Amino acid sequence: MDERLYATGADELLHVIRKLGAKPKSVMLVGHNPELTDLAHHLSSKITHLPTCAIAEFTIEAKSWTTIGKDKPASVVLYTPEKS
Repeated sequence: MDERLYATGADELLHVIRKLGAKPKSVMLVGHNPELTDLAHHLSSKITHLPTCAIAEFTIEAKSWTTIGKDKPASVVLYTPEKS
C-alpha cells in the first residue's frame, strides 16, 4: 500500500506510476473514485466514469512507465459488472 495513492488527483497518481521506471511489466491500481475515474479519463477520453467494481485496462506500448499519460494507449477496455 502506498499512501500517495489515496485521496489524491490524477497528476499525483501519474507521478507515482512514472516513478516505477522500466522494471514492472504490468501495473494495477486498486482504489476509489473520483481519483481512478480522473486517471482513467486522463489516459483515455473514452472513459468518463468508472462505476463500482469496474476495471479499466490500458495497453501502453512503452519501454518505461516514465512516459505514461504523454501518449495515447494502444488499446482501452472497460469492464463493468453489467458486462461480466
